[in-house]
Amino acid sequence: MAILLPYEEKRLLKQISKGDEKAFRALYDAYFNHLSAFVFKLCKSTETTEEIIQDVFVKLWVGRHSLSQMDSPEAYIFSMARNKTIDYLRRLVRNTHLMELLTEQLTDSNGIEEQLNAKELWDLIEEALSGLSEQKKTIFRLSKEEGLSHDQIAEVMHLSKSTVKNHLSETLRHIRGHLQQHPNSEATLVIFLLLALHQA
Repeated sequence: MAILLPYEEKRLLKQISKGDEKAFRALYDAYFNHLSAFVFKLCKSTETTEEIIQDVFVKLWVGRHSLSQMDSPEAYIFSMARNKTIDYLRRLVRNTHLMELLTEQLTDSNGIEEQLNAKELWDLIEEALSGLSEQKKTIFRLSKEEGLSHDQIAEVMHLSKSTVKNHLSETLRHIRGHLQQHPNSEATLVIFLLLALHQA
């Protein structure tokens, strides 16, 4: 369901492309609640949601001259918001240990916390790891728990960087398969997103 009727949206975009601030405010108001809910569902942070929404609309205003030519503005706006949220999560994962991330995500989301707490989530990951070789377990722990880079892990374990990356990719796929078997799909999605984003 469109947030605005097509003819209304086209009219607003045409006005915005000419620098009409009132039309821009109307577009902002029309999208704000729906877009905020979408972003918050991904990042679980009110403050971050506000920052991302602001960034999205700043970018829209800066590029306003091309808005009137846009075929699917709603898809474009939501895609932009999703990409900015993924960038935020990627930075978060790269700068924080895995267990801290799990705890933070659950603390900020009562719905998930009521169903599955951080310890249970960690136990699922440990359960998945139990079926892997000691080398893969060690690489995973050095990457996700200790925050070491691929180069650092390669040096510590006397392996090539490509071997480290391959083992980590295989481990993440294995964990994903294990988590997908768990009935709590929402919690599983949060966990695997955090794991997968740190794969690079």
